[in-house]
Amino acid sequence: MVRFEDEKLVIEIVTHTPAEDWLNIHTGICDVIRNVDSDLICNDSFYSVIDFMNSLVPDWEDAKRMQK
Repeated sequence: MVRFEDEKLVIEIVTHTPAEDWLNIHTGICDVIRNVDSDLICNDSFYSVIDFMNSLVPDWEDAKRMQK
């Protein structure tokens, strides 16, 4: 589900293994990006995808707090 708030976009995915599913999805998207033919990409949308992927990675302190 996607929800829009004042200054953010919130994506919620129901899962029983959040960290594992996030890692699998993130890795899969990175694999797709690595295999893109540079002659076929639209730079604007490509860089938007890269920015999106970057926003999915927690900083070190947040990642440590997320661990159980």
